[in-house]
Amino acid sequence: MTARPPGGSTRGDRSTEGCQRATLGSRLSSHANALNAIRLLLAAAVILGHTVPVGGYPESAWQNASGTAVNGFFAISGYLIAGSRMRLSLRAFLWRRALRLYPAFWVSLAITAAVIAPVSALLSGETVVPGSALAYVVANATLYITQWDIQHLLTGVPYPDVWNGSLWTLWYEAAAYIAAGLLLTLPWARRRPLAWISLAFVIVSLLQFATFDPVDLSATKLFQGFRLGGFFLAGMLLWAARNRVPLRWWLAVPSLLLTYASQTWPEPFGWFAVAIPFAYGLLWLGAVLPVRLGSVNDLSYGTYIYAFPVQQLLAVAGAHTVLGYWGFATVALLVTLVLAWLSWHLVEKPTLRLKSAVR
Repeated sequence: MTARPPGGSTRGDRSTEGCQRATLGSRLSSHANALNAIRLLLAAAVILGHTVPVGGYPESAWQNASGTAVNGFFAISGYLIAGSRMRLSLRAFLWRRALRLYPAFWVSLAITAAVIAPVSALLSGETVVPGSALAYVVANATLYITQWDIQHLLTGVPYPDVWNGSLWTLWYEAAAYIAAGLLLTLPWARRRPLAWISLAFVIVSLLQFATFDPVDLSATKLFQGFRLGGFFLAGMLLWAARNRVPLRWWLAVPSLLLTYASQTWPEPFGWFAVAIPFAYGLLWLGAVLPVRLGSVNDLSYGTYIYAFPVQQLLAVAGAHTVLGYWGFATVALLVTLVLAWLSWHLVEKPTLRLKSAVR
């Protein structure tokens, strides 16, 4: 406790002291932050990015928004997951991660197969064979997507044969959870998390360069894993250094501007160079913004897993030929938010009540 100076007030001293002590750790140590709001904005950015190919609109800078937003998801997740793993046993940690990912994911597969695809078939004058719809759910149930279409219903749209082009990242998300859980199980990593997470970040960053394929980037599954893993580890690294990392706008704003500028940099150097700055910028926003949207109802995951099939259904209905880019994206976002709200209240929130079942 700071002693009061003789004959003076401590108000100014306390204010200065608070500024000096403002770190990522001090501001993000409770649920009173804007990280859920940031994640919801990132999910909306994914919709903006996917609107270009799904709606068949001319290429624009917005097309890069989806990839950048996914990087941001992994960065924020890395920060939160590291803290969760250090607080929980490995078994409890994996149980909670499974509860967060799988139930809502399984329901989204079922909704796509049993509701969205049949509606698209009705609009196209076709019918859905139940076996094909069931196969879509079963084939993809592990998070590793092997069946993208249902009965070739998506043939007359700008982006054919893919009902949910967002789901491919969830396999990498689950892999990151497992890797982080195992790394922070090692006694020496728990004692010196900053050193070991930094080493892992360097190794994964080097592997990005080793696995990069400039000819067929989308097919390089290893590279995509290391790219997303780099952002995840950047978030973990900032968690490990959270009590030493100051909250400064003059660090955060240039970091976010650097991330924007990196869109034109050669790959994979651009992603490697901005992993930590982008993670810092997002975490800074989460710490300083007064927005608490999503602090009670977290719609970010539901928005992410339902947006693409909603956009495809709109394309089947011909909305992309009537609405412009922004109209299509706005309608898709509004419909998706309704499904995300239902997913949170009917699936995600109830299943998360089971998180204490395993300790």
